[in-house]
Amino acid sequence: MRLNLYELYKNKMFTISCIFMFLLFTFSLFGQNVNTPASSAIKANFTMASVKAYQESATLKVEDYYQYLTLLSSESTSETLKTEIKTTIYSLFESENIKVIDFTSTENATISLNELIDKITNKNYSFSVSNFENSIVATDYWTTQYQLTITQNKIPMKFQYYQKIGFKPVVKTFGTTKKEVWTLFLGEVTLP
Repeated sequence: MRLNLYELYKNKMFTISCIFMFLLFTFSLFGQNVNTPASSAIKANFTMASVKAYQESATLKVEDYYQYLTLLSSESTSETLKTEIKTTIYSLFESENIKVIDFTSTENATISLNELIDKITNKNYSFSVSNFENSIVATDYWTTQYQLTITQNKIPMKFQYYQKIGFKPVVKTFGTTKKEVWTLFLGEVTLP
């Protein structure tokens, strides 16, 4: 059976069209994968008014963190409660190995959250925070600046700190349903 020139041309065009469509489909998938992180960007999912509300919530988390440190540092807090407080503190952060400022030393070096907790336990520190200022929103975090007042033996010390606040979608399970929920995490603490 002999094919005429028109059928040969038609078959060749069909093959070229298939290859073109395949390449187009492949590159469009690749392009979607490149854009996936943008879909998890804060600005892509929230208005600035919503972000401000979350930033207010984050300042409350920072205040909670220092209140928990006060309880943990108190000699009058029971050991059972201290264990619960440590668990709660760790749940505020993205990881237990987050770096924070060691205010117990004169060098203000950075240490892990675990190390700080060990250093202040039973040392009777009290903490208060004020003057919060939030930075411009980045892709999945912002920075909060605040003044920390630490008191030990009735001697107050004041520090100015920056703290990274992570805000990203996390898949959570509710019974048999899984849902993506945007969650706030405290991050590293640094000096200005």
